[in-house]
Amino acid sequence: MKALILNDMIWPEVEALKNKIEVVLVPVGSCEQHGPNTTFETDTARAYEFCKMLGERLGNAALIAPPVAYGLSTHHMNFPGTITLRGETYINLICDIAIALDKHGFKKVVFACGHGGNYTALDVALNKLKYEFGISSYYITTGGKIYDEAVQTEAWGWSKIKGHACEQETSQSMVLCPWVVRENRVKGEVNDPYEYREFQKYGCAYSRDWKSDVTNNGALGDARLASAEYGKIINDKALDNAERLIEMIRRHNPVFPPKGE
Repeated sequence: MKALILNDMIWPEVEALKNKIEVVLVPVGSCEQHGPNTTFETDTARAYEFCKMLGERLGNAALIAPPVAYGLSTHHMNFPGTITLRGETYINLICDIAIALDKHGFKKVVFACGHGGNYTALDVALNKLKYEFGISSYYITTGGKIYDEAVQTEAWGWSKIKGHACEQETSQSMVLCPWVVRENRVKGEVNDPYEYREFQKYGCAYSRDWKSDVTNNGALGDARLASAEYGKIINDKALDNAERLIEMIRRHNPVFPPKGE
């Protein structure tokens, strides 16, 4: 099926299909460093291209909105070129997008997130949208947990410490947006993660600086081990799981608090 991509449409086309559209997918990414391996566009491009592929499966049931190219990347600001939003700015931006779509009659908004740093702000935004505006909104991921069950870490020789500019993210990028991937990739220069793992173990969180606390060159894992073959395996699993989630969202009937409370 052909994906409905808002950027490629005119308003009469949207008007004609509006009653068939059950969800609007909004890709959300970031403008942040991804080591020497992939470009600043990585998270945004992955999210947008993933939504386009998912839209091909969903047809007229889903409208693909333009991507949000900035996110919360304060922890990467020690790497030149990274651009971040303030938390309140990002939450307001996400809410404004959903409010505009709701005014047009679109009943469910799904943010497809390609950047883990956005998750906590998305949680806040989704709560505001429900309890302050009565809008049904959700977010899904386009990487990480959504394809973890397909990753064969030992068989593929992939690193256990992963998640950013590593072999799995780079492999998925080779399938979704190969233009962001550099040919001369390098291994992540990971700092000793012992202390951070101990914090996580006991449920303690702190604000990290990616360069000093995590990795000297901005990358985890070893992107030299990335391949389009592995990328297709994990991306297909991600699409299968995302399609299943969207079907659940389409059936979901959220409960809203009574007006005035």
